[in-house]
Amino acid sequence: IISGAIFIVLGIFIFTQTFNYPSPEKGHPGPDLFPNILAILFIAFGSILIFKARKPSLKDEMEIVSGPKRVSNAFFVLGIVAAYVALVNFIGFLITSFVLLFLLMKKLGVTLLKSAVASIVITLFINLMFSKILRVPLPIGILGW
Repeated sequence: IISGAIFIVLGIFIFTQTFNYPSPEKGHPGPDLFPNILAILFIAFGSILIFKARKPSLKDEMEIVSGPKRVSNAFFVLGIVAAYVALVNFIGFLITSFVLLFLLMKKLGVTLLKSAVASIVITLFINLMFSKILRVPLPIGILGW
């Protein structure tokens, strides 16, 4: 409950700080777009955390991972993120991000089809947001995409 409240307060703080940002031109996103999106996500996920903390389920209590599996999961995430950072400029954003997301989802036990579809959708969404809308160049890689 406390962490959810912290996220909500932080989201409200971020949102209020964007009031002083300059107004965008006609039809173009302004500098407040990304902070506002983050603020809304902080508030939404903070609310979800509070809601879930107030209503614990039996399934959540049974799935507590401890011992060596927890440590191996942490090292897996660190290793795959390190590999992503090392390879993204050479291979490119689209392929590397897809592989990262796919492997993380498979490690979490998501089915093959759901992992593939979600990885494709998330990667393309991020690519659209950054390269097309925000015009932030992403690594192209050896294949040119």
